[in-house]
Amino acid sequence: MTVPEKGISRRCAEFVTSLDHSDLGRETVSVTKKCIVDWLGCVLGGASTPAAGIIKGVVNEMGGREQATMAGDFSKTSVLQAATVNAYNCHILEMDDVHKSAVVHPAAPVISAAFALGEYLGSSGKEVIEAIVAGYDVMIRIGEAVMPSHYEIWHSTATCGNFGAAAASARLLKLDATQTLYSLGNAGTQAAGLWEFASDNAMTKYLHCGKAAYNGVLSSLMAKRGFDGATRILEGDRGFFRAYSRESDFERSFEDMGRKYKIDETVYKPYASCRHTHGPINGVLVLRSRMGFSWEDVESVTVETYGTALKLAGNRDHSTPPAARFSLAYCLAAAIVFGKVGVEQFREEILDDPRITAVTPRIRIEATPEMDAMHPEKWPSRTTVKLKNGDSETLLVEYPKGDPENTMTDEEIREKYLALSALAIPEEKARLLLDRCYSIEERESMADFFQGL
Repeated sequence: MTVPEKGISRRCAEFVTSLDHSDLGRETVSVTKKCIVDWLGCVLGGASTPAAGIIKGVVNEMGGREQATMAGDFSKTSVLQAATVNAYNCHILEMDDVHKSAVVHPAAPVISAAFALGEYLGSSGKEVIEAIVAGYDVMIRIGEAVMPSHYEIWHSTATCGNFGAAAASARLLKLDATQTLYSLGNAGTQAAGLWEFASDNAMTKYLHCGKAAYNGVLSSLMAKRGFDGATRILEGDRGFFRAYSRESDFERSFEDMGRKYKIDETVYKPYASCRHTHGPINGVLVLRSRMGFSWEDVESVTVETYGTALKLAGNRDHSTPPAARFSLAYCLAAAIVFGKVGVEQFREEILDDPRITAVTPRIRIEATPEMDAMHPEKWPSRTTVKLKNGDSETLLVEYPKGDPENTMTDEEIREKYLALSALAIPEEKARLLLDRCYSIEERESMADFFQGL
C-alpha cells in the first residue's frame, strides 16, 4: 500500500479547516438539523432525571462565568461546563444517535461542544452546522479505523468523542490547520473510557460523554492560545491507533474524507435502550402487531443475534434502569407486555412488574455465526415467537428501525423530541426550540438561541 504524503492526523486537521457550508448538499444540511433536534430532545429528557441533578449540583457548587446554556433549566455556566453537562445529560436515557461501523454516539460530545462554544462566540448557525459535520466526520472515521478490537475494552464514544469535540471546536474557533492539529493531538492524549463500568451497571457512561466534550473544547481553546500538541497523534508510533487497537488498515477509513460526509450515515434510536437491543425489539414489536398476541399468549421467544450484542446486553439483571437498558431479556419482555420500549418502560416501579418477571424466563438469546457474519455492516437479529396455541412466526431484521436503510422520518424525530422534551419543559417552549433548530442556518448569531427560555 502506498503511504500518503500527509499523515492521517494532518489530513483530518486540514479537512476541518477547509470545510465550508457551501460544500454541503441539501440532504447533509437536513440530516444535520435532524441530528440537532434529536440531540436536544435527548439532552432535555436527560436533564429531568436524578442522574442529571448530580452533575448539575457539582457545577452549581463550583460556579463559572455565564457563557453558555445548560439545556433543561436554561441557566448558564462556563463553556467547558455547559458542554460537559449537556453531553452527559444527552446520554442518560440511551436515546442519542449512533454510527454503526464506528459504534459511537456522536451527538453527545460533538453537538454539545458546538452549541456551547457557538453560543459563547456568537457563531452563525451555518458555522455551527459546519462544526457539527466536521466533528461527526472526524469522530466516526477514527472510530471505524480502530474497530472492532478497540471496543473490547474501550468505550468508543468516550475515546473517539474527544477528537469529534476537538474538531467541532477548532472549526468554530477558526483555528488554522496547525492549530487544529495541535487540538486533535491534545484531545487524543486525553482519550479514555473503559467498559468496566458495565460490570457494575455504573453511571460512568454519562461521564464519558461529558468528559469527551470537555476535553475537545479545552484542547481547541488551548491551541488558540498557542499550546502545541502531538502532530501524529493517530498514526504515530506511540499514538492512538497503536495504543488503542489491534487493527492495521487504518488508512481505509479516511480514503473518501471530504467527498462523503459521515453524518449522512446517522442511526437514530426509537427505543430507550442500548442500540444492540433494537433489532430484537423491532422484531418482537412487528410480530406482536402481526400475530396479535398478549403477554399471556407467549410460550417462548428465541433470539439469534451477534456476539457483541450478547456480550453487552445479554445480562438478565433489570434491578435498576441502567441495568434494564442493557438487558435484552428485559427489553423484549417490555416490548411484549407494553407494546413499546420508551422512557416510561424504564421507570423504577416498572422494572419488577409481575408481567415482566413472568415473561423473561420464556426468552432465550444466543449469538450465531450467521448473525456475526453480517455484523458490523448490519446489526441483525432473527426473532421467533411461539404461542401457547401452537402458532409460531420468525422475523429476520437486518436493519433495525432508525438505521439509514430504515430511518426514522422527520415526523418521527419530531414526535420523539416532543415526548422527551415534555419531561423537562412546557410544550410551548419545546416547540419554540424546535422551530429554532429547523431554521438554524438562518441565524446570524447563536448567542441568543436559548433566549427567552
